This record gives sequence, structure tokens and C-alpha cells, in this order.
Amino acid sequence: MQIIAGKARSIELNVPPGMGVRPTAGRSRKALFDSIGGALPGCCVLDLFAGSGALALEAASRGAAALWLVESNPRHAAVIEENIRKVRRAGVEAPIELLRASVLDTAVWVRRIVPAPDFIFADPPYAESAEFFRQLTADARFTEAFAGARLIWEIPDTPGAVGNFLSSSGVTSLQVRRFGGSDFLLGELCHA
Repeated sequence: MQIIAGKARSIELNVPPGMGVRPTAGRSRKALFDSIGGALPGCCVLDLFAGSGALALEAASRGAAALWLVESNPRHAAVIEENIRKVRRAGVEAPIELLRASVLDTAVWVRRIVPAPDFIFADPPYAESAEFFRQLTADARFTEAFAGARLIWEIPDTPGAVGNFLSSSGVTSLQVRRFGGSDFLLGELCHA
């Protein structure tokens, strides 16, 4: 898996072994980031369920100003640290902080995200994705801290999965868009 564009273009990223991580496919990542276009440079980015860090590191390569990655699995976190070193060697200078915490344990990590992110990417394990979405978007600590941020959540590729993501009091302007063969829920965080 490679960084697609920007300062770290063509850098090969490591991926944690096994099925615990399913990185967003390259063509989906390319289409997603191409759709964001010029809005990314200078923005702050939060990557939830970071896995390999591919989404945040792609944003870093394309000019994001500050990045936070939340990952609880120690093996995945070790891979993310290796990948951060790779993009640093390619010239990416933006602050990148790896937060070793459960995404749902917002009391541990939310207060460390300053300034608030402009973009929040989430690509959790498919089996628990809808439940993670429900819990996180109902968490007042999360929605109040990051109100106004653009949420981009990869939806599982199972039949009927989209319906599990369309009712949330913590997200407005919901829409589902397909990028390179993968569905993403796009919305804006608001107070739950």
C-alpha cells in the first residue's frame, strides 16, 4: 500500500498482519482525497481506528497541518509509528500524534485534540462499525468537542449496511457517497 499524492507520494506503508486491519483500498483512498481537493491543506485531521495510519498519513502528505491517530491495538500502533517515520523521511513536517486508546474511551483522548479537527476519518472493523458509529455519535463529549468537523466514515460492504448509519442525532447533512468501489458516510458533527 502506497501514499498516493503529495510530499510522501509512492512511499510504501506497512500494514499490520492478519484480518484485524482492512486498509481503505488505494483507489477508494485516491477518489476520496481527490473529492476533498484543495480543502485539505492547512486543516487538522483526526483518524479513528487508524490501523496502518494510511488515511491520516495520506492527508499529511497532501498538506494537512496537524494530525492525530487513535489506535488501541499495540501491534497496529507499532506499525503506525513505522509509517510515521517513513513519511517524515519523505519531508512531511506536520505534527502527527499517535494516541494509544480505545476510540470509545473519549474521556482519555478527546481533550488532547487541540485545535479541533476539520476532518475526522473512521474506518473501524466492519463487524462492529455500526455499533461504534452509534456509540460515538451519541457521545456528547465527542460531538461537543468536535462540532462542525466533517465526518467521513467508511461503511461496511455488506448488503443493507448503509441503513445502520443513516439515523444519528450527532451528525447532520448525512449523505452516502461511493469512492472507488467503497461507500462512505459523509456528514457534519453537531451536538448530540
